Amino acid sequence: FRCRSIAPLMEWHASHRSNDGKWRIVADAPAWKHIDALWPSFREEPRHLRLGLGMDGVNPFGARSSSYSVWPVVLVNYNLPPHMAIKKGHVMLSLLIPGKYKVKNMDVYLQPLIDELQTLWNGICVEDISRPIGQRQFEARAILMWTMHDFPGYGECSGIVTHHS
Repeated sequence: FRCRSIAPLMEWHASHRSNDGKWRIVADAPAWKHIDALWPSFREEPRHLRLGLGMDGVNPFGARSSSYSVWPVVLVNYNLPPHMAIKKGHVMLSLLIPGKYKVKNMDVYLQPLIDELQTLWNGICVEDISRPIGQRQFEARAILMWTMHDFPGYGECSGIVTHHS
């Protein structure tokens, strides 16, 4: 919330929902509405973060080497307008998990991120500099709405075996 150009946009979704029942932006999605129904206090503050987590294993050396992989884990802030949410500078690289061959226990790497998300769910005191002095501090919370990945990434993220060894 430190950047003056971004802070007002954190509430963009609250005033741009469709009113005809069609899904045009992420705030119209069933997952967003489900969160609003389950946690009305979360819905009341439009600056509370709605996040998506994406992860995928890649070979940084192309076809020349299959003995090394890297798993970037990114968070996407869906409070921002759709044309900004997944643009460079707004996607947050949360983890970069390197490994020889395949990562054996992804949970070990994901646990610090899970701990941080839990802290954000409970709320942290932040300052919104786009507001007048005296109205800047508020308790920001965040929720992980969904994860995005391919089938092998689904297995790594969920701990479910999706392939035969």
